[in-house]
Amino acid sequence: MRPGSPKEKPAAARGRERDRAKRRSYAAPAVWTKDGSRSSSKPAEAARAFIRVLLAGFALLGRGIARIGRAVSELFKRSRALLVGTVLVAMLLLVGLVDFGLNAGKAYPGVHVGNVDASGKTSQEIAALLEETYGPRIAQGSVVIYASDEAAADFDEGAPSIAEQQSAEEAKASRTSWTADAASLSATLPANELADEALSVGREKGGLVARIEAAVGGHEIGVRVVYDADELEALAADIDETIGTPRLDYGFVVIDGAAEVTEGSDGEMIDRAVFESQLDEVFLSEPGTGSFVAHAEYAPVRIDRQAAQRACDDVNAALADGARFISGEGSWDADATALGDWIVGTVEERDGGFVLAPSVDEARAKPSIVSFFKEQRGDARHSVAFESSQDGSISVRAQGMDEVPLAADTVAKLDDALFGPEGKAAQARAYAEGAGQEPAAEPVAVDVVVGPMPETLSFDEALERGVIEGISSYTTEFSTGSGTENRQSNIALVSEFLDNSIVEPHGSWSFNETSGERTAERGFLAAGAIVNDEYVDEEGGGVCQVATTVFNAVYDSGLPITKRRNHSLYIGSYPAGRDAAVSWPDLDLVWENDTDSAVLMRVTCTDLMRVTCTDSTVTATLYGVDPGYRTSTQVGEWEEGEKHKTRTEVDDSLSSGERHVKTRGTDGRKITIVRVVKDREGAVVREDVFSSEYAPITEVIVAAPDATAPDGAEDGKDGPSAD
Repeated sequence: MRPGSPKEKPAAARGRERDRAKRRSYAAPAVWTKDGSRSSSKPAEAARAFIRVLLAGFALLGRGIARIGRAVSELFKRSRALLVGTVLVAMLLLVGLVDFGLNAGKAYPGVHVGNVDASGKTSQEIAALLEETYGPRIAQGSVVIYASDEAAADFDEGAPSIAEQQSAEEAKASRTSWTADAASLSATLPANELADEALSVGREKGGLVARIEAAVGGHEIGVRVVYDADELEALAADIDETIGTPRLDYGFVVIDGAAEVTEGSDGEMIDRAVFESQLDEVFLSEPGTGSFVAHAEYAPVRIDRQAAQRACDDVNAALADGARFISGEGSWDADATALGDWIVGTVEERDGGFVLAPSVDEARAKPSIVSFFKEQRGDARHSVAFESSQDGSISVRAQGMDEVPLAADTVAKLDDALFGPEGKAAQARAYAEGAGQEPAAEPVAVDVVVGPMPETLSFDEALERGVIEGISSYTTEFSTGSGTENRQSNIALVSEFLDNSIVEPHGSWSFNETSGERTAERGFLAAGAIVNDEYVDEEGGGVCQVATTVFNAVYDSGLPITKRRNHSLYIGSYPAGRDAAVSWPDLDLVWENDTDSAVLMRVTCTDLMRVTCTDSTVTATLYGVDPGYRTSTQVGEWEEGEKHKTRTEVDDSLSSGERHVKTRGTDGRKITIVRVVKDREGAVVREDVFSSEYAPITEVIVAAPDATAPDGAEDGKDGPSAD
């Protein structure tokens, strides 16, 4: 080194200077201002600052992780148990993740629903398998229920029947079996619910323990069938009447505005839960058919005298001051007597027990509320027209009404004011228990709910709003025992032809013209009919049941009946002198609508056109604007007629000495009834005389050749048959 020259820098310092020089060479270029001065780039400076912060953060995080790692390592060196536990937790977490991936949304291994293995399947897959396995069994299955073990042993499906001559009561008393199918009970398979239950095992239901148990020993969910509650109860109640004694709960009746307790008694009935499980067992079996014997068990009352008296106290407190209905500027007071006719008691299950709950029955209250509204608005004499569409639905047009009362809403308000949580009955009960004030001694106020009158309403809307009402209705009951299937089919078919008949103002209605000829080509089957004073099989047999039902509905309406013939043979199922025979084309039933408003007749029947489960009914109802006719009947005395004869028919197919009654013989008789029809003001509109003369029924006995009896009958004269 020369004298006076700078001291040479160390190598490390020279290296740092080279690094700084390199960094400067990569720096953002300078930015020059207009005056020639140099300026730094703000975005570049911000980027460099962010990078420095980010690098510092990574460095800090790295040092933190390193420290944690050294601490955990040191901890594991000191505690081997902690190391093992941590490894186990990690393994469990890994297994849980794998398990979730494999079983998410699927049933765990070992879970079965009946005969269906649900393991590893989704809810949709399980439901589909259930429908595939059990659906066809329920759809085509049927069950026979016997009244006793003896009935099951002696059952003969082909045995002769004289059900055509029996009243419904007689048939019910002698019944030994009932037949039901899925359709008659509206039975369905709750496949989706069962599938969801399968997925809940090991999750919401039982947790890990249930899952382990299912994997080791299996977990089976029982398959069940869901039935319509009303139809199931109807079948059970029908069986009760034959093999047991229906329970009669204590209740109440309202007479002149005061509620009184009605007597109750224990009974002998089939257990509903057991009965349902027996039906399940048959319908779910392969192929879905079978039988069992029903047994009645002791059935204590659900509502005792004390509970019924509590309900009476509520009713009396609620009705004490009556109710005031308000519509526009007018009002109408209904006293306890008027309100009492609308009150009913219903047995309800609450908190594991039963209570008798009083309420206002809408069907009973609606006519009075609608009548009040119409009188206040001056449209009590409105008229209606019915129209039938191609799909069978009925629409209604009204004239003379601008607004309509919403009777259902009004009844709901009345029911709440009387029996609701803050109603008159609740107030009186709280006061009696010292927890409230004495209710005001004044009628409850109820505003009649009103709505605008649409140009056209559906049938249900018109009925709901009081535009139309039921003028009269009549129901007859008949047996559905073995051998009556064709008769049931005919009743259902002719009811379908007659249903929704519209009779225009001052028009007439004919049974034969409306139903048409009863022929095999139109679907009618051979069944019991009256020919030459005997019961024989004829196409359309049984439709007289429907004719008689219609006759009685019209009879009660007060409308004119212009043509009617009684059966040639007496049938005890119907009121004396109030049956009607029809036969194409000779015998007809004809009635007239003598009002200024159209009348609609509906004919409905229950449990028909399928394997039936209970004694069935057919109902005829007239709808429209009630003309206000009131009817009464004067029934004459029975007069004796011709004695019946007996005839024996030989049947070579019968065993030696065997014989049975094919047709039960009865003597002839006569009777006359008078119908008196009055208008709203009590003036007599018409008096109709209906005379009936019934021929004797020849008793027919079918016997083996060696068991014949003397033939004391002669062939009757040819004449029209009664279907």
